[in-house]
Amino acid sequence: MIARCPAPPMNRRLFLSMAAAGLAAGCAQPDPTVRFADLTFTGRQPIRLDVAGLEVVDEYRMPLADPNVEHRAPLAPSAAAERWARDVLRPAGRGGRAVVRITQGSLTENRLKTTGGVKGWFTVDQAERYDATIAARLDLYGADGRALGNARAEASRFQTIAEDATLNDRQRLWYALVEATVNDFAASMERAIREKLTPYVL
Repeated sequence: MIARCPAPPMNRRLFLSMAAAGLAAGCAQPDPTVRFADLTFTGRQPIRLDVAGLEVVDEYRMPLADPNVEHRAPLAPSAAAERWARDVLRPAGRGGRAVVRITQGSLTENRLKTTGGVKGWFTVDQAERYDATIAARLDLYGADGRALGNARAEASRFQTIAEDATLNDRQRLWYALVEATVNDFAASMERAIREKLTPYVL
């Protein structure tokens, strides 16, 4: 007699992944036809500063490893913050400089618990949570290098995604999440500048 071992049950997440992969004809890359808008802040009111120069320093270093995914997103949080600084802050003085230091620009993925067993086959759960955080500091210096003051701001948002989402779905979610986060950051930083650096806003 030949003993037959039963095949192990297929993991539901694996099944969904295989099904999605089949529908996508095995493609592992985002659809090249998907395009994202070039994010700008030219519609926001410019802030004219009593300095002669503007410098933007991205101090955040992408880990390039899980759980961070900002290096895979169509718009990295730190890049969005830098775009805000260059679009909104306007040097309009005769001396001194403004330095924007981007200290945080992360986008992380966190796995969520999904329904198991037979019930899980008929349930589409939210499988991952993505958290975006942007933080930066604006320092003003006089022509003699003396520190004049600073303003800080930080913004965070999160969004979940279903377990049957495609890679393009994730790309769209990442872009929208970063866009919303940087808009929150922009509002917070602009308010901080007007409150903390009032003498240097023209």
